[in-house]
Amino acid sequence: MAQSTLIHGRYRLLDLVGRGGMGEVWRARDESLGRRVAVKCLKPPARREDAGFLRVLRERFRREARVAASLQHRGVTVVHDFGDDDGLLYLVMELLEGRNLSQLLADNKGQPLPVAEVLDVAEQVAAALAYTHAQGVVHRDLKPANVMRSEDGTVKICDFGIARLAHDIGFTARISGTGMAMGTPHYMSPEQIADSAVDHRSDLYSFGCVLYEIATGSPPFEGGDPWAVLVGHRDTPPVPPRAHRPDLPPPLATAILRLLAKAPDDRPDAAAGLAGELAAARAHPPAARAGAWGTAYPGAPVVPAGVAGIAPLWMPPWTRGMDAGLPAAGRRRAGTPPDGAPAAPAGPALREPVASWGVARAPEASAADLTHAAARPAPARIPAQGAPPRERLADLTDRRDAGLRLGRAGRWEEAYEVHRAVAAERELLLGSYHPDTLASRHETGTALARSGRHPEALEEYARTAAGCAGVLGPDHPDTLAVRHELGHALGRLGRWEEALEVHRQLAFVREQALGSADPATVASRNEEAHCLERLGRRSEAEEVYRELARRC
Repeated sequence: MAQSTLIHGRYRLLDLVGRGGMGEVWRARDESLGRRVAVKCLKPPARREDAGFLRVLRERFRREARVAASLQHRGVTVVHDFGDDDGLLYLVMELLEGRNLSQLLADNKGQPLPVAEVLDVAEQVAAALAYTHAQGVVHRDLKPANVMRSEDGTVKICDFGIARLAHDIGFTARISGTGMAMGTPHYMSPEQIADSAVDHRSDLYSFGCVLYEIATGSPPFEGGDPWAVLVGHRDTPPVPPRAHRPDLPPPLATAILRLLAKAPDDRPDAAAGLAGELAAARAHPPAARAGAWGTAYPGAPVVPAGVAGIAPLWMPPWTRGMDAGLPAAGRRRAGTPPDGAPAAPAGPALREPVASWGVARAPEASAADLTHAAARPAPARIPAQGAPPRERLADLTDRRDAGLRLGRAGRWEEAYEVHRAVAAERELLLGSYHPDTLASRHETGTALARSGRHPEALEEYARTAAGCAGVLGPDHPDTLAVRHELGHALGRLGRWEEALEVHRQLAFVREQALGSADPATVASRNEEAHCLERLGRRSEAEEVYRELARRC
C-alpha cells in the first residue's frame, strides 16, 4: 500500500502506523464523514490465483469482522466498517491516540509500570474481557501490543477476530523466521501450546502474562529460544511476582498467579471474578513489604507438588523452528559463561526450573552420592582409535533428530529407545564425556522421565551432571542446570531432604557467580523454600521468602 491510496473510494491512507505478519495499519481519513480513522489492510496468503480459497477467505473475513463490529464496550476498539477492495481485505476502526503497553514499557526503559497504573490497566482489561467473554468471543492473542492506553487514560483491547482469522485460514505460516501469527510465545496458554481446545480461560492466562510483565518488567518465562519459553508455560510454576518487585500489593500478586494456573479449571471462572482482589490491592498500603509473598493472603495459589509432571502436554509440530521473539520489555540480563569457557554440549538447551516427574523410589543412592556424582570431575576420555567416519556421525545425528521428533509427538517410549541407542554408539565412537554423548544421555534421561521410569531417569541425570561437570566445570551454567533437574527429580520422588541440599548448594554457587537478584539464583532459592515447606518447616521457608523479597 502507498500513501494517498483511496480504499473503496472512501478511505484515504495518510501515513503508516505499523506493519506486521498480518498486514499494515494506516492512519486514514474517511472522505464521506470527514473523520480520522485507522485502517488495517490484511494481506492474503500467496494463493491469490485460487478462486475457491479466496472465496472462503473473504467469507471467513466477513464473519470475523461482523463479530468484531458487534462488540460495543468502552474497553474494546470500535470497528466501523470492513470490506474487500479488489482483493484487499480491510477493517476500518476508531483511531486511538495513545500508546500500547509494549510501547509504554519501552518508554519506561523496560522498567515496570507504577502500581497504580498496573491496577488501572488490570481493572479496565478485566472489565473488557468480562464483556467479550459474555458475548462468546475469545481474543486468542492477548499481549501488550494489543492493549492500547489512550491519552485520556482509557484502556482498550485491539484486534478481536484477527487471531481467529489467522487460525482458520492459515493467514501466515505457523512457523516463521520472525514469529508466529497465532499466539505469541511469551503470552501463550498451556492449552494453546498443546494445540488443544481453547476457551475464554486461555485469554485469562494471557492476561496474567501481560499483568506479570507490566508489574515486574519481564514476562513470566524467558529464554533465548522458543522451547525454553513454551516449556516454561507448559511445565514450570512462575516465580512469584513479588520476588521481582516486593512493593506489589499481595492481592495483586495473588490475582496474577491465579490467572497463570496451568490448568484452565484452576484459573478464575471469569475476568469479573478478579474484582475483589483488585479492589483489595487498591486498598493495600503502598510500598508494603512485610510478609512472605505467596502466603500473605488466604486463597493464594499453591503449586501442587506434581503440577509439573502430571499428564504432560506435548509440543505440537507447528512450534518447530519458531522464533521466540522478544517480550514487550526485552529480556532480563542472563548469566553468561566467562570468556574462554567451553561451549555447551550439543542437544537441547538446559533451562531451569524444568519439569520433573516421579514416584516413590527405594533409597539406594544417597543425596551425597548424587551430589558428589554431579560435581566431581569426569575421568579423562580415552580417544577412539582413528577419526569416526563422517557418514556414521551424520547418521547418528539424523537418528537423534528422529528421537526428538518422537518426543515432541508424545511417543516417549519409542524416543527412549532411539536416544539410548544413539548414546551408546556415540559413547563407543567419541567417548563417554564427549559433548554429543552427554547430550544424548540427557535426552535419554528426559525420555525415561516422560515414560514414568523415574528411578532410571534420576540415575541418568546424575550421570549427565557428572559428565558436564568434567567437560564444562562444576560451576558452568549447564552443569548447574542439570543439577537443578536432579534436585527436581529428587523432590518428585519424595526425597525432600536430599532435594533441599541440592537446591541450597545451587543457590550458593549461583549467588556467588550471578548475584542474589539473578533469576537463576532466585529460582534456586525459591526451590529451597518449596522443599522446606514440603518438609513442614514453614517458618524457615517464610524466612527464605522474606529474604528474597528484600533482595529482589
